[in-house]
Amino acid sequence: ELERLRQRNCLLTKRNHALTMHVSRTPLQKAHAVKTAQEQMTRQSSSKSSFLLKENNIITEDSRAMIRELVADLDVPVASIQGVIKAVAEGLQVPLEGRVSQRSIGRIVKEGGVAADVQLVDEVLQAQGITFSSDGTTHKNINYQSRHITYTSHDGLGITRFAGIQHEVDHTSQTQLDGWKAMIANLYSTYNACMNGSLDPRQFMLKVKGFLTDHAEDQKKLVRLFVEWKRACERDIRGETALKSMPPDDVIAILWQMTQDALSAVGGLEGWTALPPDEQNTHASTAVQQLHVKIGQDCFSKLTESEKETADFFVWAGCCMHKELNAVKGGNTGMQAWWALNDITGPVVLMNRDNMAAAAGGSSSAQARAAQVSQRGATKALSLAGAVFHHKDDKKGQQDSLRCFLETQLGYFCPGPTRAIHTIRWLVHQELYITYLEIIMDKKDSRTHTNIECNVLSALRCRRTTEEIACLAVWGQCISHPYLRSVRGSMGSDNMLDLGPLHIHLIVHIKRLIANVKIIIGPEASYLTASLDGKPFERPEAVYTIMKLASNVEIYPNLAPLLVAFLEGALETAIRFTSEFARDGAITKMTSEQRQLARMNTTNDVNEGALGTLRTSMWQAPCMSLAHFNAQFKYKKNRTDMYIKTCMSRNAQKYLQKKARLDDASGHERKRRTNQAQHDAKVVQRNWEKDRAKRARHEAMQAKLDAVEPCVVSSQIAKMHVVDIDLQLRWHRRLDPQVPQAKDLKTSKKAEKICILQGAAARYLSRGTGMNTAVMEDGSGVEGPGTEDEPRVIGLRGMDTDEEDEV
Repeated sequence: ELERLRQRNCLLTKRNHALTMHVSRTPLQKAHAVKTAQEQMTRQSSSKSSFLLKENNIITEDSRAMIRELVADLDVPVASIQGVIKAVAEGLQVPLEGRVSQRSIGRIVKEGGVAADVQLVDEVLQAQGITFSSDGTTHKNINYQSRHITYTSHDGLGITRFAGIQHEVDHTSQTQLDGWKAMIANLYSTYNACMNGSLDPRQFMLKVKGFLTDHAEDQKKLVRLFVEWKRACERDIRGETALKSMPPDDVIAILWQMTQDALSAVGGLEGWTALPPDEQNTHASTAVQQLHVKIGQDCFSKLTESEKETADFFVWAGCCMHKELNAVKGGNTGMQAWWALNDITGPVVLMNRDNMAAAAGGSSSAQARAAQVSQRGATKALSLAGAVFHHKDDKKGQQDSLRCFLETQLGYFCPGPTRAIHTIRWLVHQELYITYLEIIMDKKDSRTHTNIECNVLSALRCRRTTEEIACLAVWGQCISHPYLRSVRGSMGSDNMLDLGPLHIHLIVHIKRLIANVKIIIGPEASYLTASLDGKPFERPEAVYTIMKLASNVEIYPNLAPLLVAFLEGALETAIRFTSEFARDGAITKMTSEQRQLARMNTTNDVNEGALGTLRTSMWQAPCMSLAHFNAQFKYKKNRTDMYIKTCMSRNAQKYLQKKARLDDASGHERKRRTNQAQHDAKVVQRNWEKDRAKRARHEAMQAKLDAVEPCVVSSQIAKMHVVDIDLQLRWHRRLDPQVPQAKDLKTSKKAEKICILQGAAARYLSRGTGMNTAVMEDGSGVEGPGTEDEPRVIGLRGMDTDEEDEV
């Protein structure tokens, strides 16, 4: 036992020694491992001789993502991409191997656009409901239409995706609708090919719950056409589904009847066989669709009212920015009308150079016309001041010279003025602007003002123009700024459909201001009662200046009643442009779930911003294609880079390359330019046809008038029908300028037209006989034979004799 313990002790002693030695060597081993790793990394780094843009002569996915980020996110021009990559590689001391051509870069950017289309369809499939928005503009006389899609995410956040800008041959509502149809068809075609799907584009329309546009009539018509299309798609799908569930015998009978109707529409079996295959397919598909719609409508009619409302649920709303803009226009119209209604001379007339010359030395009629066509008032003065002080062409106007002057006088830097700031500055710094205009004159060799500078100076010195400026400034401080804060989400909801209470409050607040303008311009005025949202004024110094003006009744006696007129005009317009938020309207009756389902932005800024970006991009890169812009902007705005990394398989990314090559080789840019030229030629041809038809109608009417024998007997005129009276008046109108135009007689009654015709006949007799012959009841005012029953009729060439008529 003792020996066993001795051996165990020896073993433990050896192990303890080994552990002690191991621990003592650990720091050295750790340091050696670190040194070895560092040397290995250094060897690997040195062995990596270059950064490869391509592998096996194919651009890598990492390189593609980098190029798309440089072009789309960082706005690096395509021509500079290779240089930027080379400069970065040299800065990192990494040799660059490979080169990417500009053509490949363009295709890589378009791959991002294709991925954005796939992403858009994928997100729409996951959304419960979506809304559309659009806006249009022209650039170099070409129409462009921007489109966005908005939906509510699962987190309850509003998501807006850019759907592209399309070139449209004109701005009609039908053309815009056709553009939407083409866009949706292209989206689903791309998605099905990329994801190996078989989705139906009609399903897309079932998701659409609303439309946001401006308030133009063509947009309202577009919405009506869109609703018809949406309902047709819904009935089509419903009918197709019902047809599949019908008994076979019923299906055979229905299809047989459809076939007979299709054949009879083209003239029977012989007419059908004579049609080309393409037309046969068109007729067949149209017949099937009509059948589906008919069956779908029958099924729809059997639904309850609640189910019908759910199926056809759709809402329209107008951009809040346009509501406020049109309210200002309405207020300005009411303000301009107030001067004439109260027989008070309005602001100084601001004539252009030609009208000024005509008024100074022309005839009396020329002077009257110059004064009539010339404008006056605050809006005209602000427009001229903008041209003088901050012209849109940076080579014209005073520009930074004014800013330097104001900084010297005020002691702080003044940013470039906008129109709203001009209104405030006009009131607060009016004397400074007058002084600066005098400096402008003294700087010139001629020591004179231009005509536009004279107009601005006259407006600055005109008290009544200042009163109008004050009205605009009051609206801006009390209504515009608070309203814009609310609709842009900083003070309220970012969902248009939740702004019903805001617009009701807007109408009530304007009425309150009209009832008591002292709330705004009185000595006790406060933002708590004057401002729409009860928040401090944006520019309180302007309000203090207006209150000072209002207190000086002798110099500014019209400010208070003029402000009331402005508010009344703005109120009338605001009520008209907020009709969708009426108490008994569709938006008011919507549930909170429906509002989320049909979520839409409060403004149309996204479309207007996209169109503005297109214009600036085309100025900077005139040769850039529309497809390239769309791909670049979609990739950036929709954050498609994350979608490619997380949701697209390797095969899907390969399809992006294929699709981009096909689109690049499709000649789309040439086709759209050709379509525009062909459309313009069709418009010209259509106008020619209208002109020919108009000339033919004119010639026919002239022939009809040449055959007219004017009646000059009062009793006979009184017995005429309205059609005959109109024809007689038209005949007299050719010779007598005192006969009113047809458009001025549309609302006239028969008795009024009879009196006008009798007067024209009397003047005709006066011209024909050389004396003031009256039209008598018995025809005695007419020389020659004739009685009341058989009156004498005057020929077309004047007082012709009976013998000449017989010849």
